[in-house]
Amino acid sequence: MTLPVQYDMELLQRLGLSVEQAQELEANGITLEEYAQLQEEAAQLEAEIEILPVRYQIVGTAAAFQNEATGEIVQKLQVKIPYFHTTRVLFAPQSEGESLPPLCSSHDGKIGKYQDENGITCFRKCESCPYNVFGTDPNGGRGKACKTLRRIYILEGESLVPAVLNLPPSSHKAWDRFVSAIRFKGQLVSSYLIELSLEIKRNGPMTWSQLTAPKIVRELTPLEKARVLKIGKELEAKHRSISVEISDYLAVDGVSDAQPNATEETAQAAQA
Repeated sequence: MTLPVQYDMELLQRLGLSVEQAQELEANGITLEEYAQLQEEAAQLEAEIEILPVRYQIVGTAAAFQNEATGEIVQKLQVKIPYFHTTRVLFAPQSEGESLPPLCSSHDGKIGKYQDENGITCFRKCESCPYNVFGTDPNGGRGKACKTLRRIYILEGESLVPAVLNLPPSSHKAWDRFVSAIRFKGQLVSSYLIELSLEIKRNGPMTWSQLTAPKIVRELTPLEKARVLKIGKELEAKHRSISVEISDYLAVDGVSDAQPNATEETAQAAQA
């Protein structure tokens, strides 16, 4: 009579295997040691590949978030936030089907980078830029020509690969108030598991979704905080290489920056 194989449960957990899956591997001539080695080699190979963060889109008419990679739609996100920043971007008027690079962009919301007519790289302060004024939107309305986003990197579950959520101006006040309240207590946003959700807003024929006040689900453990801080440090070092595209701003159905009550105050605060 053959006795059942006793497995190291910590090893199975680390490999993400059940006892039945381990038995299936060994029945096909693959030991757990070989499987672990294959996983390690695959991880090393994939580590050499430049991974761009998956983007979440705000579904403006449904108060929901959609993962653009998987198509999954969820009403709420419970996430860790290793890094976030303000970004500004100026595009030329878009024709249908066009995807043009920005005329000017700012990764810190304070200094914009652009090329003049001679192709020379130049810089200007966002605070005094004439395109950062309400009523300058080339498509009409009361919005600004230069679009402002809060770019938030988020971690779901146990994932160490961040996704990106771009908050349009109508959601800035809720986000900025939340961050300010945490900082006032001497804490860090990266120290918590946070729940994000949306609410439907209407103004005449316009309908859009905007962020509700984020909620703290729980404080992270010291180990979780260390992992999140490490990822945040890596993101801060490389975020300038992640370009802003017109699709980042248009990734919100039916949202405009033409609601001064929701945006002007936070736009001024970001320039301070």
